Amino acid sequence: MASFKSTNARTCGRVGTDDDERHAKKSRHINATSPTICIRPASRRVQAPAPVVDRRREAATIAYIKAHAEERKDKLIVSSEQPHVRLRADALRSLTVPLSEDCPERKILAAVLDAYIELLRRHGRQGGAGHITRNGRRVLLLGVEEQDWLQYLGTPPRTAEHRLTEQDAAEMVATAGRYLENDLVFFLVNHREHFFAAALDFRKGEYQVLDSGNYARRNGARFYEEATSRIRRGVARCMKEAGRAHDAAGWRLRRAAGLPEQADESSCGLFALKWMELWDGEELARSFSMDDVHAFRTRLAEELVFSEMNQMQDVKEEIKSMMTQMRSN
Repeated sequence: MASFKSTNARTCGRVGTDDDERHAKKSRHINATSPTICIRPASRRVQAPAPVVDRRREAATIAYIKAHAEERKDKLIVSSEQPHVRLRADALRSLTVPLSEDCPERKILAAVLDAYIELLRRHGRQGGAGHITRNGRRVLLLGVEEQDWLQYLGTPPRTAEHRLTEQDAAEMVATAGRYLENDLVFFLVNHREHFFAAALDFRKGEYQVLDSGNYARRNGARFYEEATSRIRRGVARCMKEAGRAHDAAGWRLRRAAGLPEQADESSCGLFALKWMELWDGEELARSFSMDDVHAFRTRLAEELVFSEMNQMQDVKEEIKSMMTQMRSN
């Protein structure tokens, strides 16, 4: 019998591979039966602080990645065993493409996005907490691999060979259990090479679509219905397998309105990360602009390289040496 092949990697928190890119499979079956309703976030009482920036280290990190992407693209830059992360120079090259070149080469790969989601998980759990909390609500952040799993579950079997195995059924129960331990579950969604985020809010019983305002208007409701249809069916199957089918009944898709707008064609992945970092089910913890997203692109490289997760100490030392040389010049 056929079964989902990457269950071990998924349940162990794997966030990247040596592959240059992992595109989620596109849906060919459209399930757009319920209307997409917009919700507008209210203004926040207290803005979350902006991150501290080390410009010199950012510049040295970008220069280091760019040099290796041109001369030795298979150079391992970020590596971790638990969770399993492998980011080579070629995978990180999109972070070095200048703003003046708004081209496909600037689009962030799924493996890079998943690696940063792991950093968000770690930062959110600081202080000894075993989970992420926002405004008193538990939050679960999931990457592209979770989309692959749910779309696999949400695709009707074409033949007997494609039916779910006992192992799949057990993992479906485990998946439902993980989700139900939280109040807000975020999914990173890749559809037609466009990234956005979807948040399952258990308290409200809805999926909240988080995408830049202008892209949301351009794509339209049908796009998001199609993009999330198999994901929602996959979640519903997990709930049913766990005996919680009633929990998934009636969940609708709502598009959050009034979110920041994307002014280029290559930063959708970065916007998706910002939604996952700042959305609390009602509003953004901190407002941001397109300029902030451009700055985030270079900061992302520095954060990944110098994170505690990254075991490539030689890379960190080489970049520090470059910083010394840059200061002396």
